[in-house]
Amino acid sequence: MDIKAIIFDKDGTIADFAATFNPATKLVLDEVCQGDPELLEQAAEAVNFDLVSNQIMDTSIIIAGSGVDIAEALSSVLPIEDVEEFGSGLDEMFGEICQNTIEAIPGAAKALEALHSAGMILGVGTNDSEENAVTQMEVLDIDHLFEHITGADSGYGAKPGSGMIDAFVEVLGLKPHQVLMVGDSIHDMEAGKAAGVKTCAVETGPAKREELLPHADIVLSSITDLPKALNAK
Repeated sequence: MDIKAIIFDKDGTIADFAATFNPATKLVLDEVCQGDPELLEQAAEAVNFDLVSNQIMDTSIIIAGSGVDIAEALSSVLPIEDVEEFGSGLDEMFGEICQNTIEAIPGAAKALEALHSAGMILGVGTNDSEENAVTQMEVLDIDHLFEHITGADSGYGAKPGSGMIDAFVEVLGLKPHQVLMVGDSIHDMEAGKAAGVKTCAVETGPAKREELLPHADIVLSSITDLPKALNAK
């Protein structure tokens, strides 16, 4: 593949999804339910969060959804008047909490450094908010490696829409076939396909390899395999 630029999903691709979001989600649910145990059970069920193991289930909207998507799911059990506003509030809560819980995929920083050093232009496109994405990349000390960091609230829409990838391609003045979308979910792959770029799925998120294979040009175990796959060591 003649790849000149790569846009990465964040959670499950660069950041360790379970380590980062399992504890964060429990704290967010505690906050929005204000200590009501019955409401907490209902809210956890609405977003498919297991309160026994304190883990996000594979079917959870939290995996690939935006703050607004999560707010819509919670609106079935919480008195939410404005889903957009509540979703923004959720983004803020997750952002604050994840500054303390975020962990990178092992070896992710080294792989990104290698790609950057090889001349690849790197970006982030996430369904989290832009502010959260920027802050978390700063916490991981890898923000300097990215030319562009965009979120679901950056004005280009959320994945599986192609907006943030289209914008990444356009601002760099590249052709879609010169850009690679790397992510851990089917949403990421669908967004990449819709934008006409190449797609690479990684197995470091909740989705299994067999789920990702039909939707991706290539599937790798982790982004740590990407420099070798692109001959960018």
